[in-house]
Amino acid sequence: MSRSHDITARGVVVSRAPSGEGSVRVSIFTESLGLVNVLAKSAREERSKLRPHLQVGSYGSYTLVRGLYDWRVTGAVDTENSYFELRGKRYAQTAGARVVGVVRQLVHGEEKNAELFEALWFFLYALGTLSEDEVKTAEHLAVVRILSALGYVPPQKEVPFVEEVSYTAEVLNAVKPYEKKLVRAINEALLASNLA
Repeated sequence: MSRSHDITARGVVVSRAPSGEGSVRVSIFTESLGLVNVLAKSAREERSKLRPHLQVGSYGSYTLVRGLYDWRVTGAVDTENSYFELRGKRYAQTAGARVVGVVRQLVHGEEKNAELFEALWFFLYALGTLSEDEVKTAEHLAVVRILSALGYVPPQKEVPFVEEVSYTAEVLNAVKPYEKKLVRAINEALLASNLA
C-alpha cells in the first residue's frame, strides 16, 4: 500500500478552477517542486479555512500531501493576497496579475526553478512598497527575470541588477534607463513563444 508524502513549501497560487461539488483545483508555483496542480477539498465552501489562502495571487507557505493519484493542499500559513493587499493601488494590482499570468502561461509541469520562483516571490512581496513609476519598472524587470529563468531571454548582462532578485528603489532606479531594452527583450521572447 502506498503511503502519502507531505511537504511544506513557499508558493504562489497562479490559477484556480472549480472541481466537483465544493472543491477547487489550484496550481501553485512552489519553491521546491515547481508548478504543482493540487486539489483542495471543500475549499469553495464558506466554512473552509483554506478558502482565503487559495485565491489567484496569494503567496505564502502551503502544506501539500502527495496521494496515490494527485497532490492535495491541506494547510496554508503566512499567506498574503497580492490583490487584496494592494487595495487602492490599481496599477500595482494590475502589474501583479500580469506577472502571475506570465507564469501561468509559460510554466507547465513539476520542475524546480529557483531563479523563476525568486523573481516572482520578491516581485509580489515588494509591490506594496513601490510607487506607480517604480511598479512599471519592477514589472518589466520581473518578466525579464522570469523569461530568462525559462530560457526565453538570454541573460541581460549589460543591464545592471537583472540577474539579482531584489526590487528596491535603488535597483529600480539603476534599471530605469534600460527599460526600453527590457521591453524589447520581453516582446521578442513573447513573439518567439507565440504568446504575443
